[in-house]
Amino acid sequence: MGTLDKDSKEKVVLVVEDEPPLQDAIQTKLKTLGIKHMAAMNAEDALVMMSKQRPDIIWLDLLMPGMGGFAFLEKLRHDPGYKNIPVVIVSVSGSPEKIRRAFELNVVDFLVKSQYRLEDIIKRVASFIG
Repeated sequence: MGTLDKDSKEKVVLVVEDEPPLQDAIQTKLKTLGIKHMAAMNAEDALVMMSKQRPDIIWLDLLMPGMGGFAFLEKLRHDPGYKNIPVVIVSVSGSPEKIRRAFELNVVDFLVKSQYRLEDIIKRVASFIG
């Protein structure tokens, strides 16, 4: 796909984001960069997708309808098959309590959407998959 080496296993980013315009923009940019991805509008759909294909990293929004981001993250961390998948939280809010809780659940990064351009967030997420 795109710029990735055909001989290497393609890395897959699972984007869990419930805002359609943002989800579309993320997918477009990932596609342009040749990064394989899956898109889920909520945590429940993400779990179904993960049962079919294990992602290499998860881009996770916290505020979603249904199961919230922290509940999803706790579920992952208690599942031996998913507990070591790197997770980057990309959220509209970044209170010290949320950031502390996220790192206690072993996220690799916590980004507040308004503090970064979308391109920079994508670069940060991609940096964790090599």
